[in-house]
Amino acid sequence: MPRIRCLLLLLLLSLSTALHAQSFSVSAEVDRNQIGFGESLSLVITVSQSLNAGVNHRISIPAVSSIPGFDIAGTRSGQSTSFVNGVGQTQSQILYELVPQNAGKITIPAFSFKDPEGNMHSTKPIEVEVLPAAEEPEKPEKPAEPSPARESRGDATNSLFSALLFLGFLLAGLVALPFIMSAFFSRNAVSSAERPNETTAAGFNTGPGMGQAARDSGGRSQTEDAVVLERTGDSVKPAAAKINFADAVAKLKREFHDADSAFYRRYFELFRGAALCRSSILTENMTADELFRKINETVVSDGVKAASHRLAADLELVMYANRPPARAFSVIDADANEIIRAITE
Repeated sequence: MPRIRCLLLLLLLSLSTALHAQSFSVSAEVDRNQIGFGESLSLVITVSQSLNAGVNHRISIPAVSSIPGFDIAGTRSGQSTSFVNGVGQTQSQILYELVPQNAGKITIPAFSFKDPEGNMHSTKPIEVEVLPAAEEPEKPEKPAEPSPARESRGDATNSLFSALLFLGFLLAGLVALPFIMSAFFSRNAVSSAERPNETTAAGFNTGPGMGQAARDSGGRSQTEDAVVLERTGDSVKPAAAKINFADAVAKLKREFHDADSAFYRRYFELFRGAALCRSSILTENMTADELFRKINETVVSDGVKAASHRLAADLELVMYANRPPARAFSVIDADANEIIRAITE
């Protein structure tokens, strides 16, 4: 009997260890294993954890700062919990938008995580094939050279065609010459008769800008509403006092019910316009990267520089991945307003 009890105890201990090993797992997968150079792919890392057998705490996925062979264009995370027959399970996921740096076969390495007991769990490496950019189409083969007999016949045909074409142009010129001369002399006569009237009409244009301003029956000039402009370097931009970034964002939020990628594209356009008006060192022909780089060179505060880096990452996610940022809009808008206040002159 003592021997049977020991065997039962060992069996229960083995079952408990096996159940605990199954209560935590990690995996990594991509949406596709073959992409073209310049495209992006999605890498999803998932941590699954059972909540039974007294396990009531959750684990978060550590962020991955760099992946060899890829640029991280953006990240997004989420968590969900479900219960089936009284047994709970929680899943934590983080998505990375990856852009390959070179063409060829690139291996995404395995990622290792510790469970609450300190045991290591690793994902499997993933191989991705990056196709090179589309090459130029091959040039058509050079046609076979014609034989001497064909060349002689072709030359004779071309000479005859050229002679007939020249003769046709010559006849057409002789026929059209009288009409051309008649029209030319008639036009000169009309121009001589109308020239005094033109001189008289030109006399009414006595001041600059008269051709652009209309006058009403009372003699008062009618002009369009003027827009105050300021000149910075070689470009002309609207005066900063005429742009209210907060009011423009409020109007944009009324137009869009959802903060999707189209909403954020319009939002970043408003931010760019407000930044250009607030600082004389920013110019219209700057790209997004050049604009944020110039802002980082100008500001002194480390907090503003950090906000600039975060906003640049959000903009890249919208532009290249056509996805809304993972951060909340209120946080993004706070960073944008902090940058605008810092560069305002």
